[in-house]
Amino acid sequence: MEKHLRKEVIFNILCGSQGKKFIQSITNLSSLDDIYEINNYIKNNYKSSFNTKDLADKTNMSVSNFHKKFKQAVGMGPLQCQKRLRLTEARRLMIDEKFSVTEASLEVGYESVSQFINDYKKMFNRTPKEDIIVLSDKLKKA
Repeated sequence: MEKHLRKEVIFNILCGSQGKKFIQSITNLSSLDDIYEINNYIKNNYKSSFNTKDLADKTNMSVSNFHKKFKQAVGMGPLQCQKRLRLTEARRLMIDEKFSVTEASLEVGYESVSQFINDYKKMFNRTPKEDIIVLSDKLKKA
């Protein structure tokens, strides 16, 4: 399995309905409820702009402590989590809803299409247009 697909599967498990129980079963984190709630907040508000300080304030933790606990629980920082949600949803919109690259990037909260394309390429190892062509071809053959 490709590295980015493996990360996407793990991310989906962590964000799923049993993600909290899974995290609790493999970690000894205190304040896990707060981290899980912030993770849900990010999932529900990924289109919005926020920063780590805003999220840390919601848990009454310092920024560094919050970031450390969040990364330990979720496997990535909160802003990386937001970025992954944005890019995954944009990918779905382009494949399923036939959004253009620009439409998808704006829909998921990006202000810069060029930044969206750069982030997309880093995550999926292809530009959005290249990726959609490859995925569309795979779906046609399936």
